[in-house]
Amino acid sequence: MTMSMKPDYIGLALKKAAAFFTREEAVSGETFLQLLNPVKENLYNFIYKTLSYSEDADDVYQDTVLRAFKYRNSFDPDASFKTWIFTIAHNEIKGHFNKKKKSPDSASHCLELEDHLDFAGDVGDETLVHDIYEVARQLTPQQQRVFFLFYDQRFSLKEINEITGLKEGNIKFILNRAREKIKEKLLSRSAK
Repeated sequence: MTMSMKPDYIGLALKKAAAFFTREEAVSGETFLQLLNPVKENLYNFIYKTLSYSEDADDVYQDTVLRAFKYRNSFDPDASFKTWIFTIAHNEIKGHFNKKKKSPDSASHCLELEDHLDFAGDVGDETLVHDIYEVARQLTPQQQRVFFLFYDQRFSLKEINEITGLKEGNIKFILNRAREKIKEKLLSRSAK
């Protein structure tokens, strides 16, 4: 079968998902799980990386899914489910950082490093990617969220705006600052 003859699987899946919400009944648990399944791994990875590979990621992920399930009827069927649930995750992460700021041992979790990192398979130089991710974990929480949404989860600037509420100009500025910091730290490492 040639590329042009393959069925549009994404389009079919979107039509199927939209059909669930055209009914007058509430979003069922089964429907919610069908929408969550394709994005749950990306969602967890985003939370895990944004929280600097902390053990708290499991709790934040669970809180995100529970909150999304609780408010599943507020989901707009014309919107992207992935963007909607990542917005909830973004808010849960912000809440997590706000709680951590109030606790005395909050600085230590941002500096933890793991020996094993999970990377996208399409990246060529694994060592460089490892170094970039290691340095990215040292960015501010806001820079980390925007960095991982853009580069790791491949959200557009418009989608990041919807998730974070930041203006696109601010997102570009944050991405530039994050890139500058990463480049600066990588250059200082290589000079040593």
